[in-house]
Amino acid sequence: MNILYPYETYRYWVQSGNWKLDPQDQLLVVKNGNAADETTSIVTFNIPPAADGHKCKLLFDLWDRDVSSGSKQADVFTATKPTGASASDANTDSASLQSVSKEVADVIVQSRDEHVGRISVSAPGTADWVLAYQGYPEFDCPAGQIVGFEFVGVGDEVAIRWDIGVTGPRVQIL
Repeated sequence: MNILYPYETYRYWVQSGNWKLDPQDQLLVVKNGNAADETTSIVTFNIPPAADGHKCKLLFDLWDRDVSSGSKQADVFTATKPTGASASDANTDSASLQSVSKEVADVIVQSRDEHVGRISVSAPGTADWVLAYQGYPEFDCPAGQIVGFEFVGVGDEVAIRWDIGVTGPRVQIL
């Protein structure tokens, strides 16, 4: 079983356009009625050239130390421009909150592409795809490319946190 762990994970504040790379031990998907607090998570995967001709499957699991509360649901979108960050942003201090221009923030929001489904997940537990479109959670592996997914909270209240690179989203090459 060939499992790919995230290449990069971003926490994205929808209202301000701020984002943080690899936000360990922070809630990643938040909806609480306060727009300034609400975040989504954009996760990218580097699909190796050897995956050419294979199917990939988006997995999502939480352990008991992770968090899933409120609706425990997230809508899953593909992201055409996975991070919205420019190459120059890679040289900045990833430990601090990054502020992006309104133009870059718009690119991040516009990067949300196809709605491919909705997951419901408990901690601990494996995501149940309560809605799935276009064959998801399976998809054609985009070999040699970066693929991105955005996880967006469903309902009035949701909080989801995972251990980046250990739990949460992963891609399996079938």
